[in-house]
Amino acid sequence: MKRFVVIASLLALAGCQSAGGGAEPYSVPMPAAQPPATAASNQSVVVQDQTSQSKTYSKADGTVVPKTTSSSAQATVDPGTATAFLAGVAAAAALGRQEERSSKPVVQVKDMVGGWTVYLNSDERVCELTLSTEPKDDGYSASFNHCMDGDLFFVSNWRMKGQELVLFDNFSRAKGSMRMTEWNRWEGQLASNSKPITIAR
Repeated sequence: MKRFVVIASLLALAGCQSAGGGAEPYSVPMPAAQPPATAASNQSVVVQDQTSQSKTYSKADGTVVPKTTSSSAQATVDPGTATAFLAGVAAAAALGRQEERSSKPVVQVKDMVGGWTVYLNSDERVCELTLSTEPKDDGYSASFNHCMDGDLFFVSNWRMKGQELVLFDNFSRAKGSMRMTEWNRWEGQLASNSKPITIAR
């Protein structure tokens, strides 16, 4: 009987050990490491372009019917590329405005030769100016007809200073200056009294 009890006790002890009494403690598995979130600056930008076109169609009864068609295109652009593109667009627009401001034609001496109608706005008088290519002092010969203004009466020569037309007397004193506002139209003022003067043809 004692032998049976001893055997039963040994079997019970062996059962407890096989059930995990001496095994390593169970650990809960850790979730797999997640990749770091992508920075917002690395995200792609979606660019969409949409265009429309209008056409008119005539029905059998002569009624004109407008019809508009549109199309769109979409592309994914890297943020750096998009920023560079927008900067390029702004630079191109600024360059276009600069070219527009400097698009006035360069006036040559030969473009000025001939007769001009002179408008003295302050006195509401009209007279004539003739410019030639005959050398005179440091410029070319000039003459006024029927102009009684003190400044214009003594004008004898003219020359270009950059894109400015300057009138001089026999003593090389400037009597008036003008700048082109339109092709074949110049506006400025007289030297002594700043009265406005316009020449055109």
